[in-house]
Amino acid sequence: MTGVRLVVSGVSVAVGGRRLLSGISFSLSDSDILYILGPNGAGKTSLLKALMGVPGYEIVEGTVLLDGEDIRRLSIYERARRGLALAFQIPPRLRGIKAGDLLAQICRKTGCDHREVAKIAGVEHLLDREVCRLSGGESKRVELATVLAQRPRVALIDEPDSGVDVDSLSIIARALRELLNSAAVVVVTHGAHIAKYLTPSKVCVLHFGTLRRCGGAEVIDEVLTRGFSQPA
Repeated sequence: MTGVRLVVSGVSVAVGGRRLLSGISFSLSDSDILYILGPNGAGKTSLLKALMGVPGYEIVEGTVLLDGEDIRRLSIYERARRGLALAFQIPPRLRGIKAGDLLAQICRKTGCDHREVAKIAGVEHLLDREVCRLSGGESKRVELATVLAQRPRVALIDEPDSGVDVDSLSIIARALRELLNSAAVVVVTHGAHIAKYLTPSKVCVLHFGTLRRCGGAEVIDEVLTRGFSQPA
């Protein structure tokens, strides 16, 4: 690891004036992968959207440092330019644009080879398909390819193992490993099925609005055995 990429310190998040999350703290260095586990409705997606700067998800307390810079006042586009990327749980259904054209457009800005990126993400056969006509698993893989193409410093990945088959999950894990060559990664998940293919550096449980337990991969086993309410 060559340095700390992301530091989240004492962050509280509000949506529509209602506080959902409080006191969220963690840090990531190059090639770290953090799994944040939690039940549906725990606020996992809200946390990622707030970190990315999605409008409506407000950080009301705490700091977020990306490579030492406080990014809380930056727009979503400015955060992306600084090297932060987000893959949504349900990717946007873009109409009138083919997957290959979308990847090529991103790669023209970052200097990547869009066909090589497509190969890593296992979407070579989808390049001529419109993004809006992809299945759920295909859509997730294409969006992950767009994250790879952005060459981020930190990637925020929302529920990559939700609603995908075994073959897609192994390909998604391969793409995440590629990201880890040059970035830190945060994965939020309620089932941690991805852990069968990609061992996390750290695991935290998000429940009742805060991170209640952090540790290694053993935290996943504890959650699967005891549930989210009693992770330790």
